[in-house]
Amino acid sequence: MNFKIKKKIESFLVQNQFDFNNNDIFIFKGFEDFFKFNNDGYLIEPVVHVFDKNGLYLEYIKPSEVIEKLSNFKKIRNNPKKNAIHIDSWINGFVNYNTLQPFVKQQNVEYYFVLSWALFVKKNENIEAIFKWYDVLQRQKLKGENIQIVLLNMDFQDSWELSTEKKEDLLKQANK
Repeated sequence: MNFKIKKKIESFLVQNQFDFNNNDIFIFKGFEDFFKFNNDGYLIEPVVHVFDKNGLYLEYIKPSEVIEKLSNFKKIRNNPKKNAIHIDSWINGFVNYNTLQPFVKQQNVEYYFVLSWALFVKKNENIEAIFKWYDVLQRQKLKGENIQIVLLNMDFQDSWELSTEKKEDLLKQANK
């Protein structure tokens, strides 16, 4: 694996004929954002993280429950835990993978869905699952559900402008 991820993401998505909106794919703005996400225990995939309209973390949906819960919003827990994190603590560290513009919350959203995925995992079935889940959410949007979807790619990025030594160290750790 190397740090030429932007082109790899585009090539991978096109090659596998995944239907997606460029405005839904995000990466971490910097290594610090990636590091915090990892240290807080959220660097897992494939999984769907769900936030309510107030931006409070509701739950993460395991792969075995995803299609059922995304197809029926009533199965999503509505009450956040007392110590629920706020979506702003995440999205402030996200930028669009293509434009590097910051994440912008849409108005009147009922739910935010963050689908995390990475090419470094090297399990195509995980990425295929994410895009199946994304399709389910897109169909929900077409039905009139007011949701915002984030396809969060968790791969290392050239835009982080890390030193050569830091890149080599990260690649060693990732390839263990």
